[in-house]
Amino acid sequence: MAHSDSFSLSINAITKWCAGMVCLFMASALSHSALAQTGIDPEFSSDLRPERPAVIKVVMDDNYPPYIFRNKEGVLQGILKDKWELWSKKTGVPVHIHAMDWHLAQQTMYTGQADVMDTAFKTPEREKLLEFSKPYAPLETVVFFHNTISGIHGLNDLRGFAIGVKDGGATTAWLKSQGITNLRQYPSYESIIDAAARDEIRVFCMEKPPALYFLFKKNLEGEYRHTATLYSGQFHWGTRKGDKALRLYIEQGFEKISKGEQNAIDERWKGVPLSARPEMRYAKYMLYSLFAVLCVAGTLGLVSWTLRRKVQSKTAELSATLEALRTSERYNRMLFESTTVGLMLCTLDDNIIDANQAFADILGYTTQEVTRLSTKAIAVQESEVQELAQREKLLETGEMDPCEKEFIRKTGERITVRIIGSLIERSGERYILSSVEDVTSRKEAEARIQFLAYHDPLTGLPNRLYAQERFAQAVDYSEDEASKVALLLLDLDNFKSINDSLGHAAGDGLLKATAKRLKGALAREVTISRQGGDEFLIVIPGLKNAETVDKILSQVMLAMQEPFEIEGNELTTSVSAGVAMYPEDGRDFDRLMRNADIAMYQAKAMGRNGFCFFDEDMHTKAYEWLNLGSRLRRAVERNELVLHYQPLVDLHTGDVLGAEALLRWNHPELGMLDPGRFIPLAEDTGLIVPIGEWVLHEACQQGAVWQKNGYPDFQIAVNLSAVQFRRHELEKSVKSAIDLSGIDPARVELELTETILLTNAESTLETVRRLKQLGVSLSIDDFGTGYSSLSYLKRFAVNKLKIDRSFTRNLISNFDDAAIVRAIIQMAKSLGLKTIAEGVENEMAVAWLREHECDEGQGYHFARPMSADNFAVYLAEKTPPKNSGSEA
Repeated sequence: MAHSDSFSLSINAITKWCAGMVCLFMASALSHSALAQTGIDPEFSSDLRPERPAVIKVVMDDNYPPYIFRNKEGVLQGILKDKWELWSKKTGVPVHIHAMDWHLAQQTMYTGQADVMDTAFKTPEREKLLEFSKPYAPLETVVFFHNTISGIHGLNDLRGFAIGVKDGGATTAWLKSQGITNLRQYPSYESIIDAAARDEIRVFCMEKPPALYFLFKKNLEGEYRHTATLYSGQFHWGTRKGDKALRLYIEQGFEKISKGEQNAIDERWKGVPLSARPEMRYAKYMLYSLFAVLCVAGTLGLVSWTLRRKVQSKTAELSATLEALRTSERYNRMLFESTTVGLMLCTLDDNIIDANQAFADILGYTTQEVTRLSTKAIAVQESEVQELAQREKLLETGEMDPCEKEFIRKTGERITVRIIGSLIERSGERYILSSVEDVTSRKEAEARIQFLAYHDPLTGLPNRLYAQERFAQAVDYSEDEASKVALLLLDLDNFKSINDSLGHAAGDGLLKATAKRLKGALAREVTISRQGGDEFLIVIPGLKNAETVDKILSQVMLAMQEPFEIEGNELTTSVSAGVAMYPEDGRDFDRLMRNADIAMYQAKAMGRNGFCFFDEDMHTKAYEWLNLGSRLRRAVERNELVLHYQPLVDLHTGDVLGAEALLRWNHPELGMLDPGRFIPLAEDTGLIVPIGEWVLHEACQQGAVWQKNGYPDFQIAVNLSAVQFRRHELEKSVKSAIDLSGIDPARVELELTETILLTNAESTLETVRRLKQLGVSLSIDDFGTGYSSLSYLKRFAVNKLKIDRSFTRNLISNFDDAAIVRAIIQMAKSLGLKTIAEGVENEMAVAWLREHECDEGQGYHFARPMSADNFAVYLAEKTPPKNSGSEA
């Protein structure tokens, strides 16, 4: 009887224990589910509850199908539009979605005009500004290339190709970080595909979803292939930094969207449902566990008596095993702590449960601090695809391939570590044991060695070896594209005298400043290298004709004319350049270098500060230059010079306020020449003075005609060259032009450059005063590209600033350019000056300039330069005359 009671008590105890465990398990699961449903974030205290916002303004990219895009009618659609509308229904909070150009979306968010930014990749820079959500969509980035191109498998194969990318995108920043600089940036994904359709580019890099969508839309899907995944990013949404309460409220709203609702949205746009939600898996596991426990409870009574019989026999065996285990653990612990390699033991959910002192030293923590961390807290986030691949292999094989990762030390410093991981079992549980080695110093040394092998240590420019490799790649590309490659050899004029007089430190400073200026003057796909001494080599790929080299060299010459500030000394220098073209001047690098060298010395022989193309007969080139000069001398008397006029428009009323007079040469053989072709020659020969005087008289005469024909307030603007300004007779020429034409002096605007005003300041100030006494107005042309200074603006009492076209061209898409233009306008207003923006090319720029109170605009959006007759027609259409009159 006692035995039966004891057995019954045991069964009852076991049954109660099982029932308790089931209840505990269910409570835990239900608690976990309830916690997930409430959306309580562990980083928030129990006192913090997010308030319900009145409305949510969300900004995002408008060009990322199938997540967000516009249909043919311009209506916004996609996964994110449906998700946010469903979120609004779930929470009752109105959501205003503003999809726009990505640059403008970021600017809107960062200036506090939006609550949430979506379609964002997480980057260190953006994390300083945003509170990011968890990722909701992995996106693979690949390189697409035309079917006619072979051999592109990864980043190392992109040298020599112009690569289309989205301006300001995460892909663009990533490629630059990998040393890929030959990028051609476009404002949107669709514009990249349009450029590919025009055969403007044949290689581009972007995420697969929008690329495949637009390739199909443009009927190009059969013409392009792509590489394997370069890297994967993830979409997030984010609130402003510090606004964690709003982020939490939004996350709670999204958690109210059921799995079926989420799948319906995805199936609508993708046709593929997403994975099941975690809480559903928890419920399934809970039911399985409940069933198993009930089965066990039913059978425990049958087997309990056999267990008691085995307990005593196993006790001695377990005691012996336990002692052996303790001995083994002490031995393993001694090995674990004594090794100089960092070791960490992690759970499968990435929590660190043990680490040795070597590992703690690598990260700068104590061992106790390390065991309170997770690997996600100390590792820089990598591609989710790579992480999953590593985890799958580890679970399948028990081993992880050696890899390198970036860890974050306690101080915030980033280091590179090499990790080898293995799967082990301990007390019936699986863990990951990893060895960790700090390889930061080695990686930095390797990078430095690699850099020095291909770069000049003084200037940081590529060296001759690197330039030779880029030349070979450019030649391969030119053969595919039937294009040319140019080698430009530049030599600083009078460098030896600077080095001898001021010392080698000043000479080195001039070389570094020259390298920086060359990089600023040339496009990214151009290779600039230092050959040694004061010689620089430029490799220009993908040329269709030699005329492009003329323009590039003109930019270089212009950039080098500005003075250098070196160790407190203002130095002025110039360059002489020789050009050799592939394939006509040679087919190998060494021959082309020799021919470019010959041409460069010919340029020096012709007076320096110039350039020559290699020719078997260099005298022919010299003769052509002299012949152009002699023809220019007779151009005025033969009536070959003409003026074209481009309107100056009031940005607020749309009225035409005046015109800028622009010089052209109607050459008998060469046709209509832009001033860039002959103005430098005119300045070198002094012909700019009589030509400038002719322009003054002709422009004033035409301006007087328009005033007499009913436009009394019409302003005529004329450019003055530095050579023309330095002549003491300038004010006499201006007065003569005004008197002979009869134009109102107040309607004449003389455009000066900043260089003019800052050269021989006192003499210049006196000339400006005499010009102002005539009643004319003065403006600063190309403002912002020179020595912009408040002091000289006040001193010379100018009337207007002309904002250079280099800033207005990318005004909408470039945040820095927009900031510069805004600052110029505000500065001008504070000084009582008017502003006019050059290079206005679209209505968006007009709207932006009008909003920021710029006064006037000039550019192709309004009209191209035109003849006087055509301008009269344009003027009559745009601004009817205020009074009648006959043309003089």
